[in-house]
Amino acid sequence: MAWPLPQAAAAPIWIVTQLVTVAVATYALTSREALHRSGWWVLLASCGLGLAGAALHVMPSENLSEAAWPIALAARSALFVLGLILLLGVRRAQPTDQNFLDAAIVAAGLAIVAWAFLIEPWLSVDPPDAGYAGLMVCFGALDLLLLALAVRIVSNPTSRTPTMLLLATGAGVVFAADLASIVRVGTHGLDDFQPGGLVFTAWQLCGVMIAAAALHPSYGDGYRRPDGGTEDVLPRARFVTFVVVALLAPVVPVIGLLTSGLVPQRTVPALVGAAALTCALLVLLVVRLGNFARLAVRRAGAMNVQSAALMVQATALQQALNDQQALQRELAHRALHDPLTGLANRALLAERLELVLLDAGRGPGGLLLIDLDGFKDVNDTLGHPAGDELLVRVAQRLRVAAAGADTVARLGGDEFAVLLTDTGADSCRHVAERVIEVVREAYPLAERQVLLAASGGLLILGPERAEPAEALRDADLALYAAKESGKNQVVEFSPRMREARLRHAELAASLRAALAADALTVLYQPIVDIHSGQPVALEALLRWRTADGREVPPSKFIGVAEEIGLVVDVGSKVLRDATAQASLWHARHDVAVSVNVSARQLASPAFASDVLSVLADRSLPPAALIIEITETVLVEAAGAAGEFAQRTLTGLREHGVRIAVDDFGTGYSSLAYLQRLPIDILKLDHTFTATLDSPGERDVRFVGAILGLGSSLGVPTVAEGVETPRQAALLRELGCPLAQGYHYARPCPPEGVLDYLSTPVALRASLA
Repeated sequence: MAWPLPQAAAAPIWIVTQLVTVAVATYALTSREALHRSGWWVLLASCGLGLAGAALHVMPSENLSEAAWPIALAARSALFVLGLILLLGVRRAQPTDQNFLDAAIVAAGLAIVAWAFLIEPWLSVDPPDAGYAGLMVCFGALDLLLLALAVRIVSNPTSRTPTMLLLATGAGVVFAADLASIVRVGTHGLDDFQPGGLVFTAWQLCGVMIAAAALHPSYGDGYRRPDGGTEDVLPRARFVTFVVVALLAPVVPVIGLLTSGLVPQRTVPALVGAAALTCALLVLLVVRLGNFARLAVRRAGAMNVQSAALMVQATALQQALNDQQALQRELAHRALHDPLTGLANRALLAERLELVLLDAGRGPGGLLLIDLDGFKDVNDTLGHPAGDELLVRVAQRLRVAAAGADTVARLGGDEFAVLLTDTGADSCRHVAERVIEVVREAYPLAERQVLLAASGGLLILGPERAEPAEALRDADLALYAAKESGKNQVVEFSPRMREARLRHAELAASLRAALAADALTVLYQPIVDIHSGQPVALEALLRWRTADGREVPPSKFIGVAEEIGLVVDVGSKVLRDATAQASLWHARHDVAVSVNVSARQLASPAFASDVLSVLADRSLPPAALIIEITETVLVEAAGAAGEFAQRTLTGLREHGVRIAVDDFGTGYSSLAYLQRLPIDILKLDHTFTATLDSPGERDVRFVGAILGLGSSLGVPTVAEGVETPRQAALLRELGCPLAQGYHYARPCPPEGVLDYLSTPVALRASLA
């Protein structure tokens, strides 16, 4: 037969075409990125096999079987089919991928036509031998796969790229050539498969299509799975295709029978009627299946919407759970940490201390409690924001100074704690001293240098310690001792502190009971004119004798009263008793009464009104009352508290109440304070009076200087603690106007005061 290409030119053209195809495909694979690269490698292999088939042509024909070229083409066709399958991502497709099912349906329908009109007549008229029949079946199966893949490419928008359409065109050309060759199978049936034949020419065109596809810009896109959407499950074109293919099954056999002449004429109507009914039934089934498909898609869409809503709800729920967990963590952190400094709080310290003490195999350690000295002044002078900033900076320094500590905590206010574990006693003491030193360094705050001090109580945690509450109590006792000893130091706990604290607690309980039972008594000591000996006032002195007859000195129980908050009640009792007695003495003997007042009493907003109210109730003129305060009361009450105390005293003084500074010279004696504060009387401390019995003149001159200071300010001075005639004589020589002490009279109860006031001065002097 005549070949489409001259025999002499077929092989060179074939070889050149395949070389170009292999070169282009190789270039694309090695220089450009693409999806499903394995498919392109298989297509390259099919082109290489085509090149090998062309090489067979240059070999002497007597060395090869006539079936060599068809076998080579069949292998190449198989690789081409495999490459298309890989490019379409069949391995990633779902088993029910509708586009592949559609392609299979079309292929099956065409297979029916091919069988009825091509294969079956050929087999019945001119049966080939077994080898030819095998080749034809192989090519038929491969052609059906090529057709199905081409339909798959064309029918699916996701794969309908220019590159894939070029490959589908190549598949179509090969399919058409193979189909024509199958029809012509016979004497010259295998000629089409020889070099230069129709099939070989089709494969040359297919190679050109592969090269063009590899060079096209869409080469790298490949096939991408659709993301979903609202595509119609059975569009009109696809529906018509299904109907036509479905009708092939009954129509083709009927046409074959009618054209074969094997069916009697009288049975034709029945055969045609049955075929028509079968076709109607198939059409109805296709329509019904289409409706089922649409319903399924709608329900699937609704389920997808519902699923999406559930996913949104699940996401929101998960987010809410995450937020709740984060909130719980935040609340747990806040519950165990100080919000200002970020340090552990008292609860976390107690928890960790308990874990440490319960550990039987623990090493030595220590618990240090720290209290800032002078922090209240910072709050009062610079304000609470500055105080908070100062606490934060102190916390930062503590973290550095106590590096390696188990816990650094803020217990509240200006009190901190450091828990040391696996640390020897000497190391604990060293850390404690370093902490105190670090706190003492200046703090730049509010455009000034703020100085602080700190007191520390250190408890060494030995193996005998087992109770956190006891450990905290003992460390607090050591801290109390440090503050009582002058502050700005570290005191280590010793068992005697616990005993002293126990006595302190017992004393506090007894004091409460004594105040409730009115068991506290007030004695009165005269203040006399040093020249005439005439009493001018009486100082009210509180005394306490316990139920067992033991005398408790004021130096012990007054401090306890301040600590437990009874000092205001005690002061009120003294004021009431003293003014009640003074109302009797002042009218008859023109003497005033002097009452000591604490800082807490002055801090009370109602103090001034209470004093004036008591004076009015007793019908006592304000001049008959002297309020005694110490220097430290006013000096330590800095800022707003100090200003309030000064306003209170000034208000009382304006009403006629006199103000005396007690224990003058032992505190912050300053001319500035003497000039600014509302003062009527100075009371020289007894320690200066006692020096007058020494033989040196220096002490006498010093006392004279203090007396001169009072005189220059126009403020009379009372010398306290005058116990000897020498002291009295020197004070008179130095110009002291008033005196008080055992040399003149001891403190006595109210009934003794009346006797004292009624006794003439000369007689009192002779009795003394």
